Amino acid sequence: MLETTMQAIRLFFERKLAGAKNVQICDFQQPSAGWSDEAFTFSVTWEMNGEAHHKGYAIRKQNKGGLMTDYQNSYRHYKLLDRLSQNSKLPIPRVYWYETDESIIGGSFFVMDKLPGKSYVPWSKEGKQFFKQAHDDGKIPLQFVRYLADLHLIDYKQIGLAEDLEEPVGEYGYIDRKINEFEEMYYKYQISPDPIMVDALEWLKKNKPAAQRFSVVHGDYRSGNLLYLNNSITGILDWEATEIGDPMADVAYVCTKSNRMDSPLLNYLLDKDMFLEKYSEFTGLSINEKVLHYYEVFHQLRFVLISQSAGTDFAKLKTKDLRMARQGFRWPLMRGMLAELLGY
Repeated sequence: MLETTMQAIRLFFERKLAGAKNVQICDFQQPSAGWSDEAFTFSVTWEMNGEAHHKGYAIRKQNKGGLMTDYQNSYRHYKLLDRLSQNSKLPIPRVYWYETDESIIGGSFFVMDKLPGKSYVPWSKEGKQFFKQAHDDGKIPLQFVRYLADLHLIDYKQIGLAEDLEEPVGEYGYIDRKINEFEEMYYKYQISPDPIMVDALEWLKKNKPAAQRFSVVHGDYRSGNLLYLNNSITGILDWEATEIGDPMADVAYVCTKSNRMDSPLLNYLLDKDMFLEKYSEFTGLSINEKVLHYYEVFHQLRFVLISQSAGTDFAKLKTKDLRMARQGFRWPLMRGMLAELLGY
């Protein structure tokens, strides 16, 4: 199967690299597939005008059986990376082509740079060791905060993102839209009425905070979605949830218990006081613990919906991916954490 995919990609590059000769694919790998997309990394060698060329690439393919695929838009993802990679100094892969012909490798996909570095699963043995060492050294944690602050300081209107992403209207525009989305998802994936979820949705409506400003919000900014090399962050990945919204949503996401579980460190990496102090210093934004708590409830409700959607899709045979079943079994844990945040 991988050999067939590799050959299809080689033919694709032969068409795209006009005038190239002896196009070859090497170092072809498929990292563990993402929850919503599949990824391939490889290098391409070719000859043109008597010169040899070699370059690393990566492909993101839309996975129809992935997590929350009804709410994913791979072309929007492609356009976002194109804008950000060309208009910021953040380590974001440059994109080259978006392909809608699903017959090539079984789904729409886009091609981007292969960034150097390695990612780590934070709760794995290897990940815990890496992030503990990175925390003690201090360089990566500070860079983690700096990059998040730089993302939130981007003038999204100036670089054209307001044309690609929905811009909230009014100080409650973002949170009102998200609550409506969550409510729609709750009823879509509902198996039976859930008083905790209804309570959480009503709590979000009653306690919503006004946004200090709007910015580009990554939506999944955490230590496991970054690449690392030589004690530095070399890549920021997984931008499919990115939107224009309240930057406190990203700040609270870093702080959520679900992203650290029993670790005293945020994302297994950061001291909370340092994170909040440096973020506020870099952005000029004030940090309110009540707002952080609000967005932690917000994210925990989202985690419940993710588990619920995964389990429902597996039960209805929309996917055969066993990870979706496993994610569905996490529903009671995620729901219990939501109840705890609500003060049950």
